[in-house]
Amino acid sequence: MNERFFLYLDILGFTDLVKQGSERIDDLYEVIASLNVHKHDAFKVIVFSDTVVVYNVDGGHTSADAKYLIMFMCEFVKDLMHRLTKRSVYFRAIITHGDFTHYEINNAPCFYGNALIDAYNSEKELKAIGLFIDKKISHHCHIFKHLKFNDNFDFVYVTQSLEEIEEYGSSGFPLPSDLIECTDSKWFIFPEIEHINNMYIGSRNNSYIESVRKKYDASWNMYCKHYPHITAQLLASNNNTTSISPDVEWQEVIDRYPEDYNYAIESKITY
Repeated sequence: MNERFFLYLDILGFTDLVKQGSERIDDLYEVIASLNVHKHDAFKVIVFSDTVVVYNVDGGHTSADAKYLIMFMCEFVKDLMHRLTKRSVYFRAIITHGDFTHYEINNAPCFYGNALIDAYNSEKELKAIGLFIDKKISHHCHIFKHLKFNDNFDFVYVTQSLEEIEEYGSSGFPLPSDLIECTDSKWFIFPEIEHINNMYIGSRNNSYIESVRKKYDASWNMYCKHYPHITAQLLASNNNTTSISPDVEWQEVIDRYPEDYNYAIESKITY
């Protein structure tokens, strides 16, 4: 069997995106094509419809390999989350481990395996938004924080830039602008706090059906557990993402999104 570390990512609300027109889908695929994962030799990527699969080509047999591969899979998910800022597109993803085979016959892609089947079935049972890791391998996730979501999966916090903000926020908000400006971290903080804020907004959006609101709410609750000071500040400020440090020059960051990733497309063949 071909044992792999396996990332399965599902774009949520894909059917509605298709109904909105080809421009939304073309833009989404440009974002996916621009991701850093395509430049990493240790991984292979498969994209089909609303699904992105990433697996390691080789390695993964030692604890050090496992930590390395899982760290980069989390990085890839964080990269996608950042690039989807201001696009109102979200995902649910799973990192697991199992057998997976991928090859081509006369340019026709062929892939199968228990890892794919298990991830597909598990992903549908996770009524939330974000990244999850199988508890069987979560002890290898040593860079990104994670907390129990259910008996089988942990919720992974790819919002790394907010770890320090949460720590500073324990003494109260707003934070001095120099604390953020001096490190130029605002470019990473904004898309992450924007994402968390949108989980709360989505959970209260009455135009969504209840099952969709519950997914947003489940993720918001996970962020509340890990970032109690940041989430409390968002609520206290009526969901003002810049209230953590109002004197920071946030506008230049906000104006960046949604960012156009057409520049990353090296070739395109239409059939």
